[in-house]
Amino acid sequence: MSGWSIDPSGVQSVLASVVTAASELRTALDSASTSFAELATGAGPNMADVPAAIQALMESEQGRLTAIGNRITAGSLGASTATIGYIQGDEEMAATAQTAAGHAASSGDLSFFNAAGTP
Repeated sequence: MSGWSIDPSGVQSVLASVVTAASELRTALDSASTSFAELATGAGPNMADVPAAIQALMESEQGRLTAIGNRITAGSLGASTATIGYIQGDEEMAATAQTAAGHAASSGDLSFFNAAGTP
């Protein structure tokens, strides 16, 4: 596999960092949504519009946030699967995983990785 030079332990380390950061992002977004709902119910009549407007903004950005999550997941699964292919000496598998990751990032369809049995 002369066209590939991958450090599997380095990939594993980076992917672990990505999983941690993605989890922290999800927790922060979930917490923010809950906080805005609580602010809307607890704010006085003069302030109720502010948390409601912020929550409406978050809801309007839901598609973009979902797309970001899709790209994080697809990139992680693609890197993991490509590394497995590299370790197994299967350049075609690695290249297929990269292509599938690009498709999954834009479409959100992770079925390739589910069918491949990757973590």
